[in-house]
Amino acid sequence: MTIKAFCLAAIFAVAPAVLHAQDTRPAVAPLTVTSPPQAVEAALTASPALRGAGAARQAVQADALQARLRPNPALRGSFENFGGFGGRQENRGFRTLESTVGLAQIIELGGKRSARIGLAARSGEVAVLDFTGFRLEIAREVVTALATAEAARRLVGVERERARLAAETLRAARARVEAGRDPLLQAERAEVVRATADIAAERAQRELEIAVGDLAVFIGVPRVELAPRQPWFDDIGPNPGRPVPANPLARLSGSPELARLDAAINQQRANVTLQRAIAVPDVTISGDVRRFGDSNETAFVAGASIPLPFYDRNQGGIARAQAELTRAEAEAERGRNILVATLVAAEQRLALAWRSVDTLRRTALPSAELAARFATLGYGEGRFSFLEVLDAQRALSDTRAQLVEAMQAFHALRAQVQRLRGDLPAVPSQPVNAPNGSAR
Repeated sequence: MTIKAFCLAAIFAVAPAVLHAQDTRPAVAPLTVTSPPQAVEAALTASPALRGAGAARQAVQADALQARLRPNPALRGSFENFGGFGGRQENRGFRTLESTVGLAQIIELGGKRSARIGLAARSGEVAVLDFTGFRLEIAREVVTALATAEAARRLVGVERERARLAAETLRAARARVEAGRDPLLQAERAEVVRATADIAAERAQRELEIAVGDLAVFIGVPRVELAPRQPWFDDIGPNPGRPVPANPLARLSGSPELARLDAAINQQRANVTLQRAIAVPDVTISGDVRRFGDSNETAFVAGASIPLPFYDRNQGGIARAQAELTRAEAEAERGRNILVATLVAAEQRLALAWRSVDTLRRTALPSAELAARFATLGYGEGRFSFLEVLDAQRALSDTRAQLVEAMQAFHALRAQVQRLRGDLPAVPSQPVNAPNGSAR
């Protein structure tokens, strides 16, 4: 047997045992999602993206710690007048060695340390607002993904009901064909409608699986499953009406994005202060002890030095900081306008989505159900044509699907409005079913 054949045989012999060992590992229990607040709480606990944002905030906090530190002292030493050659004999070796040892300390002038601390504090405020905004964005994504998954599950029911009605119509059409009341063509058309409905139901099931997988990704867990009942999906609350207060900026008072615009301006102002402080030269003071080897005497040496700012006065750093401040002020003005426009548009779409759900639920759906019921019963009695039955059933299924899609749009828009206003869904009081099956 060749070496290659021996290796292949060993692989085929070991592979079944390895696969069996993998199959015997305990499966991770899925996270059972019951409501948007519970899903958001799980995401804020398990999301890797949020951990990354938290690490970025900790990095800025480390900068604040570093900004408070003063310059380290420097240990200095010098050794002179030893190891000479030629000339006087006493200069040779270490007899006339002069050794000097001391410390030097930089004294920061111009308020550099306080300016560094101020800039670090302003940067910390920006980092906290970024972290808060990230939490709100995760909440919006999770609520939107949960609404999409629940809508997909309900659309599966709609398509299965469509397939059931199509099957009943097919049976009725075959009965009428066998009784000689309708031509064979009607049964064939009913068969096409039933097959199309079955395909649509299968497609809806695949979309549900995709939506549940996306929800697991947004939460940050391997698997999720939807609780059998999701009553929150049907609750759209009262008519939103006119937003209160009337001023959009007042409604954005809790928005971290709005607060970040002002915090970014303060950050750049602190940077201008720091760059101007850097232009002030620092003083270096020193104190040394000198030992004279030839007389065994000791003396003290003190000194001070300061750079002369003839050329470098940090002109470029100051000019750049001032330009960054101007840019931050312009971006803040533009950002406020964008936030206001986005909020107003989202609130208008939310009100429209609420009216769509309310109209479909109170008027359109009951009428479509009544029409489909009469058409299905009347078709078997010969009072309605096949096309009329198909139209009534199609209208009923389409209305049900429109209602589900309108409710999904409503929840997604409400999550967007809450995100813009800085509102986080309330945390449930009951413990969350953790991915490993234990309550946290």
